[in-house]
Amino acid sequence: MIYTGVDGKKLFSVEKHFLKNTWRPTQKTGRKICVVPSDLCLVRVEPAFSKKINQLRGFYALDVEQRYGKVSWDFSLHQDKVFLGVYRDYQGEDCFNVELEVFALARVLQVLGYENAYLLDMGRRKTTLISLKDGLLNAYRVLMKGGDYLTELIARERGLDFKSAEELKKEKGLELKEVQRGIEEILSSLGMHIKDKPVLLSGGGSNTKGLRELFSHVLNNPYCEPDLNTAFGASLKFVLKNPYPTFVEKALSKDQLRAVSLLTASGVILFLVSYVLVGKLWSSEKLRELQREEFKKAFPGTPIVSLYDQVRSKVSAEEPYELTKKLSELSQRLKPDIKIYSIEFLDGKLTIKGEGKEEVINQINPQKVKKTPTGSVEFELEIK
Repeated sequence: MIYTGVDGKKLFSVEKHFLKNTWRPTQKTGRKICVVPSDLCLVRVEPAFSKKINQLRGFYALDVEQRYGKVSWDFSLHQDKVFLGVYRDYQGEDCFNVELEVFALARVLQVLGYENAYLLDMGRRKTTLISLKDGLLNAYRVLMKGGDYLTELIARERGLDFKSAEELKKEKGLELKEVQRGIEEILSSLGMHIKDKPVLLSGGGSNTKGLRELFSHVLNNPYCEPDLNTAFGASLKFVLKNPYPTFVEKALSKDQLRAVSLLTASGVILFLVSYVLVGKLWSSEKLRELQREEFKKAFPGTPIVSLYDQVRSKVSAEEPYELTKKLSELSQRLKPDIKIYSIEFLDGKLTIKGEGKEEVINQINPQKVKKTPTGSVEFELEIK
């Protein structure tokens, strides 16, 4: 399998050999993982208040909506930490998946084997600083000043046009007092003291003459040039063990939904029949009492006249199990090209959320619909 990290117009591809569990760089292009720039995303790293994914998902769904409004988001639980990723206003082209730039850069240090280190990525318009602790993203900073800011300092103070100032910057680098002052200002604004720490210089600005001499412990990436680090990190998203959010949509197809219905029905039947068989093999009154208690739990509000007759009715065609019946109805109402993102069964009501084309969604008569920026329609369907 080939994965290609896409950072703007810069690409980097790796080929994974699943049987050998190895990977190598390749010139071929595969499934594109598009990078969301660090100034269009937000990442939070915080202690997990629970180990239960459902509890965390419910909390962050409300938290993200209240703080950031309508955005794309995902989270992951790794060890005792939650990694939350949020982004907006990004439309990749022909993307298999997306990766936030912050996670992509952290992965570069990970694959190089550095447990505690920094990565300083200097682009034309911004600078991003990543801190890795114990092999995981610990903190990051984004400053909207990069190589163009240094060029503008030169142009303003020397009375040059932008092109001439850019050429002078490439030739002289930190020999120019404007560049030296601008670099010091950027490093100070990032708020982390890294000059005496292990740091990997990344991005086109890392080639600025004299920049490496500012740091006592500069790291190297043998796999790619500095300006390809972000694309390189993104290409490894599904190759290395990934502790960060995947942004993979969990959609259920129509066939998968039917399989869920059949499995649910089979499980209920086996559960109920087991009580009938046990009742025949062991006729003690204590066991019958236990059967009655379990029947009440499974079917609250149903009178226990004859336990055997009640069980038989529940697994008969005339009176199917409530959830099975609703899932069966759902499978009949679904249309092709509909994505199902969640199914919830609560208080006798089956709620389905998903997305599809407007003309297809209208055919299933959902209770709620909402158009998305991509032209599709999100829907919520209730089966009572």
